[in-house]
Amino acid sequence: MHTDPVTAPLDRNLDRPISVAELFTIGIGPSSSHTVGPMRAACDFGQRALGQGAGQGARQGIGQGAPVGVTCDLYGSLALTGRGHATDTATILGLAGWEPERLDPDAAPAILADIRVERRLTLAGRHVIAFAPDDVVFHPRDFLPEHPNGMTFTARYADGATYAETYFSIGGGAILRKGERLAAGNVAVRHPFGSGADLLVLGDATGLSIAELVRANEEAWRSPAETDAFLDAVRAAMSACIDRGIAQEGILPGGLKVRRRARAIQQGLTGDTPGRNPAEVFEWVSLWALAVNEENAAGGRVVTAPTNGAAGVLPAVLRFYETLIEGADDEGARRFLLTAAAIGMLYKKRASISAAEMGCQGEVG
Repeated sequence: MHTDPVTAPLDRNLDRPISVAELFTIGIGPSSSHTVGPMRAACDFGQRALGQGAGQGARQGIGQGAPVGVTCDLYGSLALTGRGHATDTATILGLAGWEPERLDPDAAPAILADIRVERRLTLAGRHVIAFAPDDVVFHPRDFLPEHPNGMTFTARYADGATYAETYFSIGGGAILRKGERLAAGNVAVRHPFGSGADLLVLGDATGLSIAELVRANEEAWRSPAETDAFLDAVRAAMSACIDRGIAQEGILPGGLKVRRRARAIQQGLTGDTPGRNPAEVFEWVSLWALAVNEENAAGGRVVTAPTNGAAGVLPAVLRFYETLIEGADDEGARRFLLTAAAIGMLYKKRASISAAEMGCQGEVG
């Protein structure tokens, strides 16, 4: 039965502080909501299903021992565009124990081919179960009431019992299990803010820039040196994605047969040095963004910033800064990422970064 999406909003605990490490995550394309989120949900469910065996499972009325099979039902937006966004393959890889941060995108096709041929899967990377691609079922006409991106996993046990969990991919690769809320934990940041007005008041009161306010808040999670190391890793991943995108040629995955354009565009610009021809500056910036978008579409490694759909914007601006701004340095790049993260936090709290809720262009906006 079809139900209207988003009729019973999730309890997302929007008052909780958000870290830059939540806004920027290194994952794979083509979609943070439809690829990264489902992979994380499947990985989490696989671990839970293995934990529902004898002992704990017996007390809960769950089948004893490890599962003999698992199915996944995809609903709403995950089903409507799931094949184009590799939701089914991401789900299979997640059930096999792979996480977006650890998976080598180049290795994924071989892993999936083995599962399809052998018709079995190593659940959570630890226990072999029977599995076929059609164990992932699409329900494009059915929307779960809490969110357009819903998915339900069901594990079957030898004694006939089942164990099921429903997850929602709520944007930027984040997931939420039905019945739970995003926990704030015991984190208390130095400068809490929930709006742009809050940021301006804090800036006036403390004399700190937006980047400095965010950097101070990050000390609730890690040391300043660790935050710098994280930001540098994000920057390196963004830069590598641009370079890979420019180096590649050929047809992008999917049925539309779209040809990569970034390499040809670069070859058509004047020389190999951005800025040599001032009239081409914006063409270089567009090229850098396009290179990331093509890598994302190809299922390559990208940084969610704060989503995969918007992954090309910040790397392109950052490359512009590094390449064309006199005096650009590492600290300037970190300030840029911290300031961008603050804006992303506001959208995540006060609007949405889920394309299923507010459209793909909303991610870029």
